[in-house]
Order: sequence, then C-alpha cells, then structure tokens
Amino acid sequence: MEFKVVAEAFRKLEVTSERLELISILATLFSKADASNIHMLVYLLQGRVAAPYTGIEIGMGEKLVEEAIARAYGVDKGEVERMYKELGDLGLVAERLAGNKKQMTLFSEPLTLERVYNNFYKIATASGEGVVDKKIRLLADLLKDAEPLEARYIVRIPIGRLRLGIGDATILEALAVAKLGDRSYREDLERAYNYVSDLGYVAKLLYEKGLEGIRQVKPVLGIPIRPALAQRAASLEEIMQRMGGECAAEAKYDGFRLQIHKKGDQVWIFSRRMENMTGLFPDITKAVLEQIDANEVIFEGEAIAYNEETGEFYPFQVTIQRKRKYGIEKAAEEYPLKLFSFDIMYLEGEDLTPKPYTERRKILEGIIKKGDTIELSERIIARSVKELRDFFESCVERGLEGIMAKDLKAPYIAGARKWAWIKYKRVMKSQLSDTLDLVIVGYYKGRGQRAKLGIGGVLVAVYDPKNDVFKTVAKVGSGFTEEQFVQLKQLLDQITLPHKHPRVVAKIDADVWVEPKYVITVLADEITRSPNHTAGWDGERGLALRFPRAVSFVREDKGPEDATTEEELIQMYKQQKHVKVEEGEDSY
Repeated sequence: MEFKVVAEAFRKLEVTSERLELISILATLFSKADASNIHMLVYLLQGRVAAPYTGIEIGMGEKLVEEAIARAYGVDKGEVERMYKELGDLGLVAERLAGNKKQMTLFSEPLTLERVYNNFYKIATASGEGVVDKKIRLLADLLKDAEPLEARYIVRIPIGRLRLGIGDATILEALAVAKLGDRSYREDLERAYNYVSDLGYVAKLLYEKGLEGIRQVKPVLGIPIRPALAQRAASLEEIMQRMGGECAAEAKYDGFRLQIHKKGDQVWIFSRRMENMTGLFPDITKAVLEQIDANEVIFEGEAIAYNEETGEFYPFQVTIQRKRKYGIEKAAEEYPLKLFSFDIMYLEGEDLTPKPYTERRKILEGIIKKGDTIELSERIIARSVKELRDFFESCVERGLEGIMAKDLKAPYIAGARKWAWIKYKRVMKSQLSDTLDLVIVGYYKGRGQRAKLGIGGVLVAVYDPKNDVFKTVAKVGSGFTEEQFVQLKQLLDQITLPHKHPRVVAKIDADVWVEPKYVITVLADEITRSPNHTAGWDGERGLALRFPRAVSFVREDKGPEDATTEEELIQMYKQQKHVKVEEGEDSY
C-alpha cells in the first residue's frame, strides 16, 4: 500500500468532527489493506509499532526529530527551530520543507506503508553504540522520499501528535465494517481485544482467519487480559437488590491493581492499563515464585504498601512511590507491598473466565501457599444489608477504601463494566459528594489573576462506552495550584486541536479544544440538571456537577476510557438521597 493513501486518509480524519464519518473514512482505508499489512496500519493509527504491553515505543523527542528534519532537507537546525516557533507544529514544518526541497534524492521512490512502519519499528528497537544517530538517519530516510502531506504525519507519529480523534472502539467498529460489512460485529472483535490487549493482532487475525478465528481467541500467558470493571452503587440496599439478596463482599484496597502471569520460572506483572511493570516489583515477582503453587497461571490482585512495624496500610499517595524507574530495590525495602489476590482467569492451560465467581475463588484459594507477601483478599458472603454494612464499616475503620460486591454466579467479564461487580467506597456515605474520574476535553484561557497562567479552567467529560464518545459534565476551575495549572497547560498545549474532537459531544465551547487524553479526579457537591452539558441528555437537559473541584492532578494510572461512565453518572444522580425523580423523568 502506498503511504500517500494513508496520509490522505489521515488528513480527512484530522479535519472530521463526526464519529460516523470517522468510521466511514477508516473502513474505506482498511478495505485497501490485506492480511500482510493491516496490523501495521492499525498500529500507526495509534502512533505505535506494537501493543502497549510489549513496552516497544518509538520514543523520539522533539530535538531528535528536528535534527532528522534538518538532515533530510539540507537546512540548518536553527531554521527548523525558527519555523517550529512560527507554525507550532513540527509536522507542518516538515510539510513546508518537503514542498520546497532544495535537493532531490537521486533514487527517491514512492513511500509504502510497509517501509514507513518498518523504519519506525527499527527506530523503536534500535540499541547499542550510535543509537541516536541511527534513529535520526532512519527518520530522515523516510522524509527524503516523502511528499509534503506524507511528511506531516511521518513527523507527528514519533512525537505522539497525530491528532486523528481515533479511539480503540472506533477502530474496532471500522474493522467490522471493512471486513464483515456490519458494525454489529464490533462486539466479537471487542471480546477478542479484551483477551489479548492488542488491536494490531486482532486486525491481522480477522484478515487471516475471519470471524471464526476471532471467536476462538482465548487468554495467552504473557499477554495481559483487559481487566473486568465495576459499576458504582450509591447504597448498600441497591447492591443487595441488584445481587438478588446474596453476594460476595471483598475488602477494597487502595493500591495498584496488578495482573500476574506465571509460566514456570517466568513472571510477568501488568498494570490495569496493560503496562509491563515486572521490573518495578521484584518483591512481588519473588513472592509469586515462592507462594503460587501452579506452573501456568493468570491471576490478579491489589498491591498496597504497608508498615512492617505496625502492620498498617499506607495511603495510595505512599504506595504510588513504588512506581519508579530508579532506586527500585531501596523502595521495595522502604515500602514493602502486600498483594491481596481476588480473582483468577487461567490455570494450567484452562480458560477460567467463563466459570462462575464461586468456582474461580475456590480455585484461587487452592494455589496460594502461606507467605509474607501474597494473601487472599478479605471477603464474606453477605445475605443481608446488615451483614454488608457491618463488613463495610469494618473495612473503613481499618483504613481501607470500601468494599467490592460480586455476583456469585457471574463469569469474569474482561474489559467490560457490568453489574457483576459493584464498588462501594467510603466517600459514598455522603449524600451530596462523590469523586468522579473525568476526561479533559478542552480548557479556558485565564482571566483576572490567572491571565498570566494562560489557563483558568478545564472542560471535562464522562465516557459513553456504547457510542465511544465523551460527553461534557462540568467546567472545573478550582482545586489546582498555580504550579499545577502551569504544568497542565504545558501538557494540554501538546494535544490541542483546531476544532472539537469528533468523539466529544458538547453544547458549549472551550477556548482551546484538546484530545481526550488526560483524566483528573473531581469532587462535587451534587449532580444537577443543566441544558449546557450533554452527559445524561434526556432531550432537553443533561447532567452537570455543582461546585466541582479537582482533587488530583493528572491520573497516570487511568486512560480516557477508564473514566467515569455516563451510566455511572446517571446512577449517581438518581441515587442522591435528596433527589426525588419526577414522574416521567426516569427515562434511563
């Protein structure tokens, strides 16, 4: 496939603000690919060359890209820097220089998708002596043969600024249209993706083996399963009602959710975002080898730092200090971890995800040997609201976050947020306040005292997984320090857009629109009706937060699709103790 076909599709995606049009453009592009290159196309759409769990990143900073541009077009690096200041986009710099080449490569030839992908893969995996020069040369090699539009996107890929407005669900839906002719097959593709966490692999499998191959995907050791997610309840009574009068209630720990894979003496540790974190937790790896009585297993748990002297658990702000690249051994000694295991998905070649919770828990109990690091999560089987409340209060008194209620008969539902799991945290005891994880979709320029900062607030949204869009719910202007506002603006200015993102549904404007990339935690006094916001829209009004304030900076552990969902927001609104749903209003 010629790369100019890809570049032209990227151009159309960049200027498109409607999601259905995005799917149409993508499906048309995918229909031009085949089994040999569809995975390359999907990875480049994501700005990558491999699945996130592999740890293979293109990893070129702006300075190296500037050097490659200068080398490719025979200009001084200072000129590239001057043009960057003028245009504000290295992709546009490369595009302009490619259109005014001072010298043509004698043997230049049209770029192909395969050549572009392979060069980026070589950049991502380059190592050894002269690695920096090798990366610059590989990128310059592409730019020399690139047409102006191709150069724009070739430069944007390594610095992570494609700005195409494409989410995982949108790619899956477009694949379903391109190969199977119907968007409804997205569910089959999504199921496979939830097992292997690799869009490129799913696309290649679809093109090679069709729908039948997709439906046979099972868990694989060393490849993370997308984690099951919980719904949110506003009362213990609601939990017991939804669970049919009986459920398991597990202690909810405020730490790192980790997925552990073991095959013989090899151990992999993945975060909830499917990042390979094995090297960060040598104490967990050692404990898995000593305490897990299984040759091949995939299980998960919550790791939390604790004080060995007092036996007390540290708050998350302390646990997060274990996530570091340097001083790992010292951190492990200073803040040892306990891993509270709560589920198992695979054992000795068998996929356990279809089995009910009670069977999985029994299997899990059978493979954990006594030791200092790995324990089973604390739990009870509750048959009344009183039992649930007593357990919840016991957990909170000991400094835990709350409880997780689980349907005794439910399978493990990878990558989905279902009522099989329901979380209930201590903050939910308040009638009016609860925290929400919200996605920043735009920001407002500072006024008054904040004029010097260039930012005075952010527009935030909840996630609608059914339609793969983000719907606005609030403007947040308080809770950040001046220093945090400065840092936030620096982050957001790297992902600005000339128009509202096609996956954002909004009735109000932002001064500056950005990609839905960063998540913040917000606390509000209550959820109210508003004609200004689109979350929970009933035809006339949506839902909005009253007096919202940020209680965290950017959440590194959560991506945009991990944010609070629209359904959760609606449930929280309906369950506010002071809200009486008016007759005819309950349309959800």
